[in-house]
Amino acid sequence: MLLQVLLLLLVTNHTLHRTEAFAATFWRGNACASSTFISVETKSTQLFAADHRSDEVDGEDATEQNPEDEEDEEDEEQIKPYGNRSLAWTKRYRRLNPYEKCRNRVLRFGHRSKADFDEAMESGQLGQYVPNRPDEMYAPEWISWEEFLGLMRSYDDTRHLAVNILSLKSFDEYIIFVRGNPKRAEGLRIPVRPDLFYKDEWIDEETFFSK
Repeated sequence: MLLQVLLLLLVTNHTLHRTEAFAATFWRGNACASSTFISVETKSTQLFAADHRSDEVDGEDATEQNPEDEEDEEDEEQIKPYGNRSLAWTKRYRRLNPYEKCRNRVLRFGHRSKADFDEAMESGQLGQYVPNRPDEMYAPEWISWEEFLGLMRSYDDTRHLAVNILSLKSFDEYIIFVRGNPKRAEGLRIPVRPDLFYKDEWIDEETFFSK
C-alpha cells in the first residue's frame, strides 16, 4: 500500500513538471508570434508610407515638364517621313547621322555648287551617310544650299556683313579678323581675300568698306 502511494506521488510530480514546461513554452511561442506580427505590421506600414511618398513625387514629376523636352517635342513635330521611308526610319537615320555630322562630311569634298553635289551623289562619292535630298531629310535645320555646302557669300552679302555687322573699317582689320578667327570666318562663309575671290566685282578697298 505504501509503495502504491509513493508511485502515485512520483507520477503526479512528473505530470506537474511537464505541465509547467508546456505552459512556459506556450507563452513564449505566443510572445514571439505577437512580436513577429507587430514587426510585420510595422514594416507594412513603412512600405505603404514609402510608396505613398513615391506616388506623390511621381505626381509632381508628371506635372512638371522640362522646357528642353518641350523644345524636343516641337522639333519632332517638324520631322516628316523622308521619301517613301517611314517616320520611324527617318527619325532613326537623323539620330544616327545628324545634320552637322552630315554637313561636315560634305564640306570635306569642297563642292562649289548643288550640281557638283548631285554629281558626287550619283557617282557614290559621298557614301550612304549623306542623303540624296538633304534639304528634305534635315528640313527643320535647313537654311540653304549655300550654307550646307559651305559656299561663300556673294560680294554684296560679304561687304554688308563686314561693314555693318562686324564693323570692320579697313582691309587690314578684315584680314586680322579672318586669320584670327578662322572657324568663325568659315561659319560666316566669307573669303580670306575678298579682293581675289570677288575679282570680277572688286573695285577697291575704299568702295568695299564704305557705308
